[in-house]
Amino acid sequence: MIRTYRTSAGGIPQNIIKFLNESLTQKSIGEDIRLSIEFGTVSRGGSSLFFLFLDTNEFGISEIPVITATYRPAISSGSNSVEVLNYNRRIIFPLERIVEIPEAIEIEIFRKVASLVSPGGKLIVEYDSVDHRLTAEALSSGVPSAATPLGGMMLAIGCGVQFINHDLSGGGRAGRRKLIGLRGKNNQNDRALSLSMINELENFLTWSKELDWLIQSKTRPIAIATITMLKEKFNL
Repeated sequence: MIRTYRTSAGGIPQNIIKFLNESLTQKSIGEDIRLSIEFGTVSRGGSSLFFLFLDTNEFGISEIPVITATYRPAISSGSNSVEVLNYNRRIIFPLERIVEIPEAIEIEIFRKVASLVSPGGKLIVEYDSVDHRLTAEALSSGVPSAATPLGGMMLAIGCGVQFINHDLSGGGRAGRRKLIGLRGKNNQNDRALSLSMINELENFLTWSKELDWLIQSKTRPIAIATITMLKEKFNL
């Protein structure tokens, strides 16, 4: 049963609960692995908190969420947004079974979350956690967002026509550092943004050999693959 929680800020609107349920509940992300959803509170700003768990034939339902996120619907003529507040790569199941999520399943989980984002909307993912350490180090070294492990994945699942690095970490009100990826609208603006991204990535390849070897080995292949993909997409 899906549980919902009420607070003084008010409950999550039924239309949003229905939308999130239809988009995520029991959606397959791998062989015998599905998503299960539970709901939290709704903030005063209108963002609805939800939790995604893994439901497996072998181990049952995970005891901790794989994703903790918020969904903010479109306001007026604007676009919606989804913010991933926390991602757990190591999942605990009943009987203290601990499973590390493989990359292929991880991408499918994020693909399902990204499906909530409408054209022009935003997918926001924190990168201060341990699982995104390499992305944090790469961004701090000046690597373009699209060439980082997190940015490359966001682009692959359709939310990376443009990136904004929200680097305001400092505790308190500043919160965690976040990477914001925009979903395109399949228009000329998308093409212009992609051309700009190609130029940025090609420039990155000219100086990236100066970086730490581990960062080079992880980011250069992503940059090359992204350039190839964008050129093929726009026949460049």
